[in-house]
Amino acid sequence: MYMKNLFYILLSMLAISNFIYSQEDINVTQDSSSTFLGKNIKLTGEIGAYGELYSINGQPDRRPNSTGRIYFRPTLELFGLIQIPFEFLLSTEGSSARQSINQFGISPSWSWGTLHLGDFTEEYSQYTLSGIKIRGAGINIKPGIFRFSTSAGFTQRSVSGGAQDGSFKRFLFASKIGVGKEESSFIDLIFLRAKDEISSLDHTAKSINLISPNGNDVLEIGTLQSIKWNSYGVAGAIKIELSRDGGNTFEQIATNLPNVSYFNWTVTGVPTFQAMIKVSAVDDPTINDISNYYFTIGSGVQSNIVSNYDEIINPNSVTPQENLVVGTKGKVEFLENTLSLEFDGGGSVYTRDLRSTNLDLDSSDIPEFLTKLYKVKVGTNYDFAFNTFLNFNYKSVNTKVGYKRIGPGYNSLGTSYLINDVNEYSIFNSFRISTTGIMLGYIHQNDNLQDQKLFTTGRNIITAAITSMIMQKWNASISANYLNMSNDTKNDSLKTEFGSFVLSTNQSFMIDQQGLLRNINLNYAFQNSNNQSYFQSNNKTAVHSLNLGLGLGFMENLSATVSAGLINSNSFDTLKSFTHNYAIVFQHSILQNKLINSLNLSTAINEDNNTIRATLSSGYQLTFADNFALLISYLKFNGVTNSGGKFNEVIASLNYSHRF
Repeated sequence: MYMKNLFYILLSMLAISNFIYSQEDINVTQDSSSTFLGKNIKLTGEIGAYGELYSINGQPDRRPNSTGRIYFRPTLELFGLIQIPFEFLLSTEGSSARQSINQFGISPSWSWGTLHLGDFTEEYSQYTLSGIKIRGAGINIKPGIFRFSTSAGFTQRSVSGGAQDGSFKRFLFASKIGVGKEESSFIDLIFLRAKDEISSLDHTAKSINLISPNGNDVLEIGTLQSIKWNSYGVAGAIKIELSRDGGNTFEQIATNLPNVSYFNWTVTGVPTFQAMIKVSAVDDPTINDISNYYFTIGSGVQSNIVSNYDEIINPNSVTPQENLVVGTKGKVEFLENTLSLEFDGGGSVYTRDLRSTNLDLDSSDIPEFLTKLYKVKVGTNYDFAFNTFLNFNYKSVNTKVGYKRIGPGYNSLGTSYLINDVNEYSIFNSFRISTTGIMLGYIHQNDNLQDQKLFTTGRNIITAAITSMIMQKWNASISANYLNMSNDTKNDSLKTEFGSFVLSTNQSFMIDQQGLLRNINLNYAFQNSNNQSYFQSNNKTAVHSLNLGLGLGFMENLSATVSAGLINSNSFDTLKSFTHNYAIVFQHSILQNKLINSLNLSTAINEDNNTIRATLSSGYQLTFADNFALLISYLKFNGVTNSGGKFNEVIASLNYSHRF
């Protein structure tokens, strides 16, 4: 069914491409006639479709069995001044993902500005707005030295679930105003407000979630097994039923059971491969859950309970949040950029749960307009973060000195990823002497900025690297990295004392770009670590790795890359491991390089397991604007039970794109 749909998608793309071709022919005719539209209106971009099939044997699926996507990225240019790019992405994954994968957007731009409608991202600063998708509208203008930007829209949709997979619907507004040019000196002031809609999730709904047996289990007749479930909002009795025919009919196992989340059941016949368990609320049978897949009941079989990764779903563990951030970002340049100062920071007010009680604050302590702008609740906290660098550049010498502080209470719902409770000092120096470059760096980090933890953890990182062109065809580099991490606790069981040293070198030789042996690349790395923490006594690790790569050319249109890698590791003086990897990649082109094929064969072998992978890819340029890409990948893994067991995995994909 999915392949049929994907086939129709590709046919649709071909039909669209033919239509675009006809339009291009019309545009050419219009251009030749020097028409007004032909001169001043241009449509360019890309349209395409992607289809994928996936299969795995021996392990649970790691991705959907079939995937289909259609993408359309046109750009309309008006009068040579304004560009209006559009972004459309439709995917079969869109409705099943926790946050929608489908994207629809238009972003017209001109010499001094950009307008966003639909899905877009904006980068204000690392502590305010960075790395999240907004579905809404925004504008970014830079007329002269004036800088202004504003964005508003939803950053996530509501999804029922727990702390890891649930979310409230969230609206975000951000604005930025400033002066200057980023390539020289500038300063921006940033404001951000994000707030979840409490009503977007119904936490009064009652539910039952079956944990096991939930599918693909094996239960031996006569054995004692636990039927497990969890529930929310169900205070009454529970009824448990069993189906042996895939859910068509049910027989009662027990009723009027106390809702204690488990029931010990002695498995009874008749044997079946289509068993399913149903757990219901006695007072309201519509509140129920049934096994996701069939499980087996039989005699003379070994019982096996499959782990259910959705065991805990607590709707109250995801909370509606609110956040207000005021920040600044800028750069000041001195002496024609010989000396420059960069800074980035913000202050944040953050409420983890909007349902908590309002705090009765004395209006004399806090201005009234602030209390109207942001309601302070129990659990609301505020903190600040900033990062600054002083740069010195003169000829072949560069020095950068930095300081960073992110308070433990600093949060921004406009960033995709942020680690707080960090204090950091850093210095980096680099300089070049003839064909040799040298880099030295030092970083010190520590946490517990407000002494609210039992101890403070510190890190010291030292790096050094040298790169040199020794001969015309010989380039060499060597680098070293040292890390030390420890804390100041007096409790031996909480003590951390860890050190790591890494030394690596890379040698690259260019032999003959027209011969059989074209280049050689040799890399060696040594890593030594020592963990003297209380529960990691004598945890010393030494790892040696050696990699060799050869570039080969057999003829003008056939080349290959051969590589081999050896990894030897020792831990605790008793655990030893030796892994060797081998790979060969062939690349062949024909039809004046319109058809390019590659074959990648690789294997990795150690004492516990081995992996074999084969990947065939082919790209064909049908016309100057049309391209097809085919990929077929096969993976075979053989390992002991505690390292993943055995499985085979196949991925096949086909992509068509048309540029116009």
